Order: sequence, then C-alpha cells, then structure tokens
Amino acid sequence: MKKFFKNLIAENLTFKLISIALAVFLWFFVTFKGQTETYVEIPIEFKGVPAGMEILKQNVKKINISISARERIIREIAQNNIRVIIDLSNAKLGENSIPITKSSIKIPRGVEILRIEPSIVKVHLDKKSQKMVPVKAVIVGNPEKGFIIRSVELEPSQINIEGAKKELDRIQIIKTEPIDIEGIKENISIQTKIDPEGKIFRSDKDIINVKIEVRRRN
Repeated sequence: MKKFFKNLIAENLTFKLISIALAVFLWFFVTFKGQTETYVEIPIEFKGVPAGMEILKQNVKKINISISARERIIREIAQNNIRVIIDLSNAKLGENSIPITKSSIKIPRGVEILRIEPSIVKVHLDKKSQKMVPVKAVIVGNPEKGFIIRSVELEPSQINIEGAKKELDRIQIIKTEPIDIEGIKENISIQTKIDPEGKIFRSDKDIINVKIEVRRRN
C-alpha cells in the first residue's frame, strides 16, 4: 500500500512539475509575444526653477528614449503620452549636471523604458532680470514713386522684457517683424509682432501698433 501511494505521489509530482513548466512557458509566450522596441524623441520640460533664477541655456532640448511594449500599445501611443520632467528645485546658479532617470519620465502603463540617451542634461541657471528696451519698426519696400515716408510711430515705443540677466544684457533694442510698405501712397496703421531674433525673453507686450505716414516728394 505504501509503495502504491509513493508511486502515486511521484507520478503526481512529475505531472505538477510539467504543468508548472508549461504554465511558465505560456506566461512568457503571452507576455512577450508581439513585444516591439522603438525610439521616441521627447522634449525636456523643467519644473521647480528656484525663485530669482532663470534658465540661461541647456546642452540638450530633447532626449531619445528606447521603449518596449506590445505592438498594439506602440501603435496607439502618442508622443504627448510620454513626458520628460526635470526638477530644478535643488539647482544652483551656474551650470548644473542633472541625471535623467526613469523616475523623470512619465510613460503610459504597459511601456518599459530600456535606454535613455543622453542620461544627463546640463542646465545653466542665471539671475532673473528685467528692463525696458526701445522698439524699432523694420520697414521693407518703398512707397509709390513720388512719395516718401514722413514719419513712423510705434505704440508702445518701448517694452518691458524679463529673463536671464546675461541674455538681457545683450539686448539693446527689440525689432518688429518686417512691415511691407511697397507701393503705398497713403497713411497706414497696422499691428505687427515683435521679432525675438532667437533671443530668449518674456515681454509684457508682443503686439505693436505701427502708424506710417507718407507724403509727396517735394
């Protein structure tokens, strides 16, 4: 009798081990079937900039993330579903080297992060500053033959700008976007935007009212 039960247990144990192995195989098959790896390029966002400071420059604006997920998830994923958020609350004036970790990246459920390139972003912080600067109208073209420009008036004629001190120190004037006056023979009043020309700042005004008066040439 003991031999009978011993053989039965041994047979059941073999069956159980086979069942467990099969279950593990099926789990791996279902889990990883259709897994796809791809790269996405995501812009870096910042939060927690210390009071009185501004971001002057950064060495990279976007990072490449290698992700893995089921094909269906990859197809449905939108770029704005992934965000890279860097916390600057502990940063200091000058250059800061901040690691980009998986905890910095917000991703949808079911997506695994495999690689992050680059893994460090260098951010240079400067003192926050502001100042008033004059605005200059950029005029292109010429009035109709026999006419000349009499005057150009801007409202406002100067604006307040705010940003990193080193960036603002090199700004002495703000230009408008080009205003085409080709062939005009009467006064015009238009609205135009300011042209940052690649400079980084914030302004209390970005729309300028421009009045251009013309007269006949003597």
